[in-house]
Amino acid sequence: MRLLRSLSKDRKGSAAIEFAILALPFFVVIFAIAEIAVMYFVDSGLDAAVHKAVRSVRVGVAKTGNWDSKKFKEVVCGELSFSFDCKTKLKVRATVITNMASITKVNPITGGTLGVTEDFNLGTSGSFVLVQAYLPWDPVFKLYTISAGKLSNGSYVLGAAELIKNEPF
Repeated sequence: MRLLRSLSKDRKGSAAIEFAILALPFFVVIFAIAEIAVMYFVDSGLDAAVHKAVRSVRVGVAKTGNWDSKKFKEVVCGELSFSFDCKTKLKVRATVITNMASITKVNPITGGTLGVTEDFNLGTSGSFVLVQAYLPWDPVFKLYTISAGKLSNGSYVLGAAELIKNEPF
């Protein structure tokens, strides 16, 4: 009984026990912040890369250079500083819009897969062109379900879109 009372008054290991209790939630929050930060970094890089490549479409450089979807992907992926397998995973759609009321939201995920039908029509001078790019992104820490926009293999789908009017060329 005396030994039990002396152990209950001893506080030397309390900091270690408190740390052990709080360490798991602390590291879960830290890893969640890191995961979201990396994902948003790549997503904003994809937005900027698509914007820069679409500028070449808008001013006619892509049309006079006979760009196809492969060349467009090379330009976009060349601008991304933190992407893996971008050229093989990136899906691109460039469609000419004749009626603004006909634009509808397209869900790129169909049955847990990236169901984007690639199309690359740059239009002519004065055409409205909607360029969409979708990039599957494998999470760094596969511990979280941040969004419902995930593929069946656990990848997220990052997307960027630009609606432009081609300049006279």
